[in-house]
Amino acid sequence: MGYTLSRRNVLKALGLAVCTPVFSNFAKAEENEWVLGFGSCMSTRRTQNFWKSILSRQYNHWVFLGDNLYPEKDTLNSLQSAYSELAKVEPLSKLRSMVSVSATWDDHDFGADNADSSLPFRSESQQLFRSFWTQDYATPANGVYSSRTFEHQGRTIHLILLDLRFNRTPYAQPAKTVSLGTNGPESSNSQLPQLLGEDQWQWFEAEMEKPADLKIVGSSIQVLSFEHHFEKWKNYSEEYERLMTLVGRISSPTIFLSGDRHLHEISKNQLVSGRTLYDFTSSGLNKAEGLSRFERNRLRMERCLDDGFGELRVRWDAGNPVVVMQMVDDRGNIRFSMSDTLV
Repeated sequence: MGYTLSRRNVLKALGLAVCTPVFSNFAKAEENEWVLGFGSCMSTRRTQNFWKSILSRQYNHWVFLGDNLYPEKDTLNSLQSAYSELAKVEPLSKLRSMVSVSATWDDHDFGADNADSSLPFRSESQQLFRSFWTQDYATPANGVYSSRTFEHQGRTIHLILLDLRFNRTPYAQPAKTVSLGTNGPESSNSQLPQLLGEDQWQWFEAEMEKPADLKIVGSSIQVLSFEHHFEKWKNYSEEYERLMTLVGRISSPTIFLSGDRHLHEISKNQLVSGRTLYDFTSSGLNKAEGLSRFERNRLRMERCLDDGFGELRVRWDAGNPVVVMQMVDDRGNIRFSMSDTLV
């Protein structure tokens, strides 16, 4: 499992450890670093103290990983109003003028809590998303998944953002009344439950097979953590196994970025092949919640429950990517930092 048993790691897994000591770091990226900033769970109805910290730092790219807005009601009109409010956020416009930005969605900016392909206005929601987040999409009308590549010091970084909402299998009953645990969701049809849909799967597999020195895969929900009773890849066991098989098959080192859980944490696991996988969750630009402290995660390496965002800093050592995963709070302080060489 690649997990060191210690008192601190046990406390982290049980949700009882606090962030590592706070220290300030407003330094710009070093010349030999490629830096990606990312975050999720951003409400325009709450104070947005994080913008000064984001705009004071230097990034090669920024990613919004879902729940980028919160409509007041689960209606199309409310979703339209939420986009109108988001458009008024001047620091967001400034960020987009400073650095390239990519985005995917999760349930709230798709249209409703725990929403899936049964959302009545999913096509209208897709149009709103595409109008606001102007980027190249992989499909003209079947979701908002996308990819792009970056060159850094002769190396290729491949960013892939998945859509876990548009083609997602509906639950047989409201998700809040279903105990998901580590089992899959009940489905209202005879087909296997699905997160991506077969078209997105075929595109995703083709993208992952493309040569790159580092693959960064953005998922709006957690990939590795499996012990909490909320949305996660492990709820769809066949999809999860297909994902792990894919990551184990390709030659490129891969890291996952995720959101949704209203906390910031790093989960670590190993494939049977010995390849180390990380899932770096940054959830709560301004909606981190203290109740998340009770979520167990035996794969947890670091965690913080305060508002903030994530940074992935990449450099190269003998051709291998050395990644630094750090969480920055809304005051610009680094709350945890962890690095590893991916192979």
